[in-house]
Amino acid sequence: MELRTTAYQPWAISTFGIFLLRQFFRSIPDEIIHAARLDGLGEFEIIWRIMIPMTTPALAAFGIFSIVAHWNDLFWPLIAVRSAEISTPALGILLFRDDEAGQFLGPLMAGAVIIVAPLLIAFLIAQRRFIDGLAATTMK
Repeated sequence: MELRTTAYQPWAISTFGIFLLRQFFRSIPDEIIHAARLDGLGEFEIIWRIMIPMTTPALAAFGIFSIVAHWNDLFWPLIAVRSAEISTPALGILLFRDDEAGQFLGPLMAGAVIIVAPLLIAFLIAQRRFIDGLAATTMK
């Protein structure tokens, strides 16, 4: 019988994400919200049609930070994961070591390159949104 630990996930709420989006929402001028209310938009419409499209740089930056953090996560999967098939890439590298034959650095480094390559490609694709999101949250 396999032990399942999917009931509690410590990364379900991100304090970094809350702070990042709070700072981004504070940087949006109040005049935009007041103009939307004068145009007859309700609160939900203001959020859906104005605020969410304006926050795409911050959401992209948070998405990249979140993906990188969970991709490199080692300690929680080390506690919760019981099989090698569902391990994270960082835990997979740890399991890839061969204690009987020694540590061959060539295959370990090749595995590390394979793990880093998707993150690097995703960053290069989303680089503009990433930098826009970081710059917009620091300026007011």
